[in-house]
Amino acid sequence: MDCVFCAIVADEAEATLLDETDETLAFAPLDPVSEGHLLVVPKAHHENLFDIPAASLRAVTDHAKDIATRLEAAAFDGVNLLHDTGVQQSVPHFHLHVAPRRADDGLDLWPDSGYESRGKEEDYAAVREALGATETE
Repeated sequence: MDCVFCAIVADEAEATLLDETDETLAFAPLDPVSEGHLLVVPKAHHENLFDIPAASLRAVTDHAKDIATRLEAAAFDGVNLLHDTGVQQSVPHFHLHVAPRRADDGLDLWPDSGYESRGKEEDYAAVREALGATETE
């Protein structure tokens, strides 16, 4: 099987399984970024945000929200929810990272990127064009 996440779903690859619904699976990543960090994936293969059907995306986000809610109620102060499409996505199977956090964990999962803003007008010109927006604030 070419997709490691599909192999995990099919029980053909080893993983630390943590939670499951009819449509999704949650398991530990190989290289966690926080205590309890897990991935939520659709059981059906969808490469990224651009090709996952809305119903499957909803199933993944609903499962991630349910997990985050249970983690916060039990032991954590909150979570970071992370996703990448293409640029740094290491496994071409849609997935959300749920990274549980504690207020005093000292982690910075949103590091300074080094990006230097050119100003809102320049920074968002391509976004406005792509979205079809014509007015500026």
